[in-house]
Amino acid sequence: MLESNNIVQTDDVVCSNNGVKYLSKSWSSKIKNFYVICIYDQEVKLDDRTISKPLNTSKENIPSMPVFRENNNSNTFIVWEQSYHENEDLFLKLRLAARNELILLIAKNIVTYLLKKYEDYTGASIKYHPKLKKNYFIDQLIQKFDTILKNDSFLVNNTVWEDFCNWFQVHLTDWVLEDMEGSIGSNKLKNLDEKELNELFYKYITNSLAEDSTFNLKFLNVINEYTEAWVKKVISSMNIKSISIKRTKQLLDLEEDLLLGDNSRNDMTFTLIDQGNFLVMSNAPYQSVREALSIKSFKSYDDKQWPTAKLSKGTIEGVVQLIPFKIDIKNIADYHKVVQESWDQAKELSELDVDVYDALCSFFLSKAKNHKGTVEIHLDDILSIRGLKPKLGGNGRRGGYENYQREQILKALSKIQNLWINLDKAIVYEKGKAVHRQLQGRAFIFKDHNNEDYIIGKHALEKKFMFTVDEVFGKYLNGSGRQVALLPIQALQYNPYQERWEKKLIRYLSWRWRTQARRGDYLQPHKISTLLDATGEKMNERAPSRTRDRLEQAFDRLLEDGVIASWQYEKWHESIASNKGWARVWGNSTVLIDPPKTIKEQYRPIEKKQKVQHKPSSNRDFSGQKNMGNIGEQIKDIRRKLGLTLLQVAEELEISSSYLSNIEREIKIPSNKIQNRIINWLQLY
Repeated sequence: MLESNNIVQTDDVVCSNNGVKYLSKSWSSKIKNFYVICIYDQEVKLDDRTISKPLNTSKENIPSMPVFRENNNSNTFIVWEQSYHENEDLFLKLRLAARNELILLIAKNIVTYLLKKYEDYTGASIKYHPKLKKNYFIDQLIQKFDTILKNDSFLVNNTVWEDFCNWFQVHLTDWVLEDMEGSIGSNKLKNLDEKELNELFYKYITNSLAEDSTFNLKFLNVINEYTEAWVKKVISSMNIKSISIKRTKQLLDLEEDLLLGDNSRNDMTFTLIDQGNFLVMSNAPYQSVREALSIKSFKSYDDKQWPTAKLSKGTIEGVVQLIPFKIDIKNIADYHKVVQESWDQAKELSELDVDVYDALCSFFLSKAKNHKGTVEIHLDDILSIRGLKPKLGGNGRRGGYENYQREQILKALSKIQNLWINLDKAIVYEKGKAVHRQLQGRAFIFKDHNNEDYIIGKHALEKKFMFTVDEVFGKYLNGSGRQVALLPIQALQYNPYQERWEKKLIRYLSWRWRTQARRGDYLQPHKISTLLDATGEKMNERAPSRTRDRLEQAFDRLLEDGVIASWQYEKWHESIASNKGWARVWGNSTVLIDPPKTIKEQYRPIEKKQKVQHKPSSNRDFSGQKNMGNIGEQIKDIRRKLGLTLLQVAEELEISSSYLSNIEREIKIPSNKIQNRIINWLQLY
């Protein structure tokens, strides 16, 4: 229910020009009462209600889009009170029509405000939403809020409108009299009798409204400031300033939104994105291959001619290589040429390739019925989820994405098709049990409409294509071993070159948040050197302050865009920066990074129900090697209290489960690096 009081604070809306102070009160009092009649040429068309124009917002996140614009297809007339009463029925209808038009424009602003909040929440443009992209649906929303404002708001009260009219009438009178004085002089103005003054006033105000664009713009701006105050009051009355996404969707008639993935997947982007995040795999092979692509860790090894990156994370050990999907070799020269082309691909790797890698994964998780399913998408779907806008058609040109953009995606797909994964050691779940396996296969397999494998680089730009996952990823999508993570949409939509630090940090942090989700403890410290490794960046030895500034700039950008909730140093004092060798100390310092509330809320179902109280680190002494003798027993005790498997703890410690088992049984003494990980893990409990 909207508030019904009719008080709108206008003291701060418009400040009278100092020039009006010298206007004689007697001049204003001599001006007969008049009405301003606004007549619209026609009803506002749907096209004129376009909500796709950029919406500016103030610091309070309240719309600052003007209610009225120039060239609004209307004519303004001045009618003396006597003439008004002689034709009162006609003029009253015209005034009510203008009033209704203003309410309709306010309704449009309210809808625009809600759509902006919805876009901010989902991270995707409404242009691609299956409902919101349709003009008739937007028209229905505007009509809905138009009805609400007419029946259930302070705008119902006629006094509100009379106050509004009296207010701008005073300003119009002052402005016109000021213009008259500037034009004919105050002495001549004083000598006019009341009839002459009113005739001249009518002439000036009529000409100003009809011909003076500066006067009209001034009038337009002052009216907009007043009506924007009304918009703010409506937003406050409806309690939508800090509205939840659920309530936003209700007001926009999107309760059965495709955003959460119903069966009719008409719009790819909105199907995938939920609260600004989309799903990717979180298993060790997927994450390891993604890191190899991101930091370009492909190297040459004596026993391997193809570009090779070693994989060793948690429960897996192996390699990923860039080997062409199909090799047509007739002689040794052809072989060397193919190998060189693979090395060229390795050198050309960028965050754009990682974007496409994540996009394919998300499309597969969203659309495939099971781990053996095949998914069909268009190249434009990948461009869309990356936040790129298609060109509008016009002048005989066809709208849509440019071919060079599609070609970039095809090149990335070709690199991804050439990924060959060979895991000598992996632990997967089969029938609910963890088993050791050796796995080989491609990351993704591309198929034609005959379900035959084919080279994606030869794909036509305008057509859809089909793909699936190969055995390696498929093994981690079956049954209880299936693990997925939320990845903020900004990971795909930031620029792959200028904003690569931000993109890489998002991917690393999202993976860490997923591993921390079960405990619900996200404030585990991140070592600066580890974060630099995750971005593939090196400390600038000559100017380490540049490295620090760039990393902090990335943190601030993520904070500004809502990717993280906060960040702060834990083991770093600014005074150290003035000392020689400060960069080494900074590299070993830690930072606390808190995920946004939406991440925590969506991960809450996988948290352990039984929370364990953190014990102060001083309660245990892990500082020396002498304590490593019983550390295995301590790991085992805590693991059993939490009901965790060896595999789950091993993944958190980034070691193999067999190695962890040997530590628990005191067969192995962990290295210093692993010791530190174990100590940090134990200190949490």
